[in-house]
Amino acid sequence: MVSDPSSYAGAQIRLVAVDMDGTLLDDEKNFPPGLDELLDHLEQRGVVFVPASGRQVWTLIDMFPERPGLTFIGENGAIVMRDGREISSAPLDLATVRESVSLIRQYALPRPGAKAACEDAGEGAPEGSLRENFDGGLVVCGKNCAYVERTDEAFLAAVAPYYTRTQCVDDLVKVIDDIEQGRIDEAIIKLAVYSAGDVTALADQTLGRFARSHQFAISAANWADLQDRGVDKGRALRALQEYLGVTPGQTAVFGDAGNDLSMIAQAEFSFAMENASADVRAAARFLAPSNNEAGVVKVLQVLLAE
Repeated sequence: MVSDPSSYAGAQIRLVAVDMDGTLLDDEKNFPPGLDELLDHLEQRGVVFVPASGRQVWTLIDMFPERPGLTFIGENGAIVMRDGREISSAPLDLATVRESVSLIRQYALPRPGAKAACEDAGEGAPEGSLRENFDGGLVVCGKNCAYVERTDEAFLAAVAPYYTRTQCVDDLVKVIDDIEQGRIDEAIIKLAVYSAGDVTALADQTLGRFARSHQFAISAANWADLQDRGVDKGRALRALQEYLGVTPGQTAVFGDAGNDLSMIAQAEFSFAMENASADVRAAARFLAPSNNEAGVVKVLQVLLAE
């Protein structure tokens, strides 16, 4: 891996895809200094800047209120939007959504009013079905908004930074029924499981059961995601490259975690952050300073140098 800026200075870049958490944002979820000036410079040069995240696409749009024309890869690649218009999306089959809701109800905190029914299951209830075992919940991510049936303050506080358009519902199964029967115009593009602790155990018992048939990933310490097979940031970036007529040799990518690996494979100028996981560091060609050192801004300033 190369960290010498002279090895990539002045590259002819037309597209920049940047992960958010752990990459562009620092550990306090703040944007790096100098980002506004950098975005102005990119726009002047005709370079397309693309936030690419597991976050809801509407959350990403809300994070850049002064940049209405930006392109976004949201929900780990399940949807791409440019200037407020959808370019591509990949719906998840509703049978899997329905089964995932059932599993979450067994293994995570029950929805309001469901605790007694869960406890009444007695010895026949699956391990993890009682309230004390897994402090977590499910976010059903639609194109239009996210849906949750766990509504306590702690859970909603964990969801809010990533899903600004969220609707609390009494019954997620009813949402699925309404979509199937055409009562609401919606498509589910991702399922996300949150755990107050390490998400691995809860994910293994729920979304991880579909890992062979769908795209499953641990996207952060507290989050795991499930999408349609083949959906990831890399496929979304590839579709965007084709849409824009941009080659991998004209593309720069920045990432830090496993859900960035597919995106890193689509760019010749691939950068792992100093704080990146070992697999991302091994996959990327170049090393950028950490997210807490404004690494993305520093590297792009060098890339854009004339």
